[in-house]
Amino acid sequence: MRPLYRSFAVRAVFQAVVRRIIVIATAAAALFPQAAQAVTLDPLKPCYRSVDEVTTENVHVAAGGFSPDSPVDVSIDGAVVADDVFTNKDGFVSGDVKAPFRATGERAFTLTVTEPDKPVNTVSYTSRVTALAMRLKPRKAKPSKKVRFIGRGFTDNGATMVYAHYVRAGKLRKTVALGAPEGPCGTIDGKHRQIPISKPKTGRWTLQVDNQAVYSPQPAGVFVRLAITVRRVLRAQPRR
Repeated sequence: MRPLYRSFAVRAVFQAVVRRIIVIATAAAALFPQAAQAVTLDPLKPCYRSVDEVTTENVHVAAGGFSPDSPVDVSIDGAVVADDVFTNKDGFVSGDVKAPFRATGERAFTLTVTEPDKPVNTVSYTSRVTALAMRLKPRKAKPSKKVRFIGRGFTDNGATMVYAHYVRAGKLRKTVALGAPEGPCGTIDGKHRQIPISKPKTGRWTLQVDNQAVYSPQPAGVFVRLAITVRRVLRAQPRR
């Protein structure tokens, strides 16, 4: 049987080693402080509308984790769109910028928030932008003929349907549903009668397309208006 003092001696050596490891670990922690909190950016909407070069939908930017009271740059696809922005005392920034202009169709874009004095503090998010548009194909057809209604950008407040309102002489004549908007940018593509009214009167008609089931000459959301002219077709007289 081993003397007890040898066990105590081994234990004392072991405790000394443990204490040394703890001291070394503490010193290492002082040399390498914890990493800074990662910057964050709230998710963007799936899609934004572009009406024209002046009128585009706002993109709300809410980001955090930056240095307190520091300047940040907001960029879209690498181009700075806001450089006079400062974080608050908590390193948070909030505001709006314009979605990029899109004349036709839709595309993806990337929004980035960067702290120029500390480039490691950078965060990005990708969304889409679409031109607000509606067209009939073919453009000229008999009122009773089915034509393609092709549109995009009808995404007001999570709308589940797109409506066509037929107006003549300032009065609503009929409203029909064109279908549910599809995809993140609210596209529709379907065939419908150009004017779903039996024997429509000649003259100028206005087709207003929006996301509202009830017609309003000044809808709360986005809309597109098209002019349709109904003309009387003169039939050739038979020869005698």
